[in-house]
Amino acid sequence: MAVDVHKIIELALRLPIQSNERGIMAAFGIYAAMNFNEFYFRLVSQVIRMVEDDQARHIEQMLYQAVLECAYHTFHGARTSMHWLQYIQPMIKTPEDEVHALVAFTNIFGIGYIEVEELVPGERLVTRVRNAYDPGRYLEEYGPQKKGRCYMFNACTAAYMDLVYGNSYPYGMGTFVSTEVKCRSMGDSVCRFVATLGGHDESSRSLG
Repeated sequence: MAVDVHKIIELALRLPIQSNERGIMAAFGIYAAMNFNEFYFRLVSQVIRMVEDDQARHIEQMLYQAVLECAYHTFHGARTSMHWLQYIQPMIKTPEDEVHALVAFTNIFGIGYIEVEELVPGERLVTRVRNAYDPGRYLEEYGPQKKGRCYMFNACTAAYMDLVYGNSYPYGMGTFVSTEVKCRSMGDSVCRFVATLGGHDESSRSLG
C-alpha cells in the first residue's frame, strides 16, 4: 500500500484551520461546522428511547441515510480539493489506496480512530474503531445496548466504497450497504462495520 495514513492525518492537522463567527471552517474543499458532539448524542439517544421499536428502526435508517449522504458528498469534496490533489493524490496508485486514504482522512475529525481491517476490491470492506465516542456514552448513560450505536462510522464505511467502486459521482451513492456487526455499546471490545454490494454478505455474522 502506497498510502501513508499517518502522513495524511499530520498534513490535515498542520493546515491553518480557523472557524468564522458562525463556527464554520473551510479546508480540503469542504465546509464543516464546529458543534459539541454531546448535542448529537443527547438528541439521538433520547429520541430513539422515547419511541416504539418500529419507529426506532425507522429513525435509525434515517440517521444512516443522513450520514451516508453527508459522508458521500463531503469525502468527494475533499478528494477533489487542492489540498488533496497536492498532498494526498500522489500517494494513491490504486483504487484500494484511495479507500485507505479516505479512511485516514476521517480520523482528522476526532470522533474515533477508524482502520481498515479487510478490503476485497469492489466487493467488501471491513473497518473497526476501538475508541469511538458514541458507544462509550451510551454505556455510561444507559448501560449495554441491544444493537450497535455507531451510526456515523457505519454509514461512512459504505460511503468509502460507494465513492471508489460505485458509479461516478454523484450516481454511486447506495451501491454498498454497511452493517455494524460489533459495538462497544453491546459489550464488544471494538466496533466493527461490514460494507458489501447491496448489503448481501452472510459471512459478516461470523466475524470474531
